[in-house]
Amino acid sequence: MSVFKTAGVTVATALAFAACLLAPTLAGARTSAALSGAVTPAITGFPTTPQNVSLTLEGRVVGDDIDGAYPATTRRITLWFTHGARVNGRWFASCRAARLIATRGSRSACPKASRIGGGWAFGTAISVTARLQMEVYNGPGGRSMLFYFHATNPVEISELIDARFEQLRGNPRYGFKLTLPVPPGLQEISDGMVTSLRQFKATVGGATVKVREHGRTVKRGYIEAMTCPPGARVIVRGLFEFNGGVPSQTVDSYLGCGQGPPFAPEFPPSVAGSD
Repeated sequence: MSVFKTAGVTVATALAFAACLLAPTLAGARTSAALSGAVTPAITGFPTTPQNVSLTLEGRVVGDDIDGAYPATTRRITLWFTHGARVNGRWFASCRAARLIATRGSRSACPKASRIGGGWAFGTAISVTARLQMEVYNGPGGRSMLFYFHATNPVEISELIDARFEQLRGNPRYGFKLTLPVPPGLQEISDGMVTSLRQFKATVGGATVKVREHGRTVKRGYIEAMTCPPGARVIVRGLFEFNGGVPSQTVDSYLGCGQGPPFAPEFPPSVAGSD
């Protein structure tokens, strides 16, 4: 559920006025997406045991499909990650989507050890850009990741993405898949008042948990890897799907070991300082 407030004018009046300002989609309108990210810390030497790492992923979406100025509305993002890592969500405490929704994202709704990351996202609706805070939780059994978004200024937003996480079997190129269906409340804040995802950045991992293995207690990270030397890159793929008949876009990119590759000049940050 999303709640939107404005000062000095009713929401209904504001929406009606703003909707009148929307221009039809321009001929030749476009929407394009890009990805970058990093695995940290980079792994030096030749470790004999898996190393605890974090994954940071950033996406940027540009275009002029909406009102001749903003990207088309994103309805789903699917991400594929290469082999070479181990994701240990099954060993971590988990949270349920229903509890987060019922408590409007209160951290007390979930076990502390179930929080596996966080970040932010920028979205624009009719020239109003909001920065959404993102909290990421381990879903039941490690089979999903729960992305909770909230904002209070210039609008109040409370939404959750329940993202299915899969380990792929027999895929020669990719080892993991994450599917993020964008809920209606993040696609459209009211009838006809659609939202453009502009930029997001999330970091997952780094946390550890103690488990029993072969009769002894060991620490395991949420994400572990054996190799990722400084300067190396690993592949990542994203499929961005949009509303309004805008063609979906497949983005093939890289995650850097230690530092993410720079974005191309045509993908600037949506808000100054947000990179």
